[in-house]
Amino acid sequence: MRSGFEILEHTADVGIRAWGATLAEALEQAARGLIELLGAGLEGPGRTRRVVVEAEDAGALAVGFLNELLFLHETEEAGFGGVRVVRADDRRAEAEVELIPLPGEPEGTAVKAATYHRLAVERRPDGSVELRVYLDV
Repeated sequence: MRSGFEILEHTADVGIRAWGATLAEALEQAARGLIELLGAGLEGPGRTRRVVVEAEDAGALAVGFLNELLFLHETEEAGFGGVRVVRADDRRAEAEVELIPLPGEPEGTAVKAATYHRLAVERRPDGSVELRVYLDV
């Protein structure tokens, strides 16, 4: 066989489209999407962690927020009983995250990071917000 190469098509990411009446609601819905993908939604007693993320704009805020949740999931070996975004503007989000110890390896998709690839924040005339963010899996 002679030398050569082949470009292989590979889907290395998955997207989340989330929307809400406010940026806070859209971020909360994006968090729910991430938790579902991870298979890390749990019920039961947990401990609440305050999460604060700051960024240059709403898109970077969404990426930073989801990456902070991924960081907690990995470093605390925890799933999520819930995520409530208390307040958010284009540069800062504050949330209360209920962490519950994982009983074992989650059966969802392993997510490496939220990315800026095809990132979009759309504000509609009625004030609602839609986010699109892609995750490296």
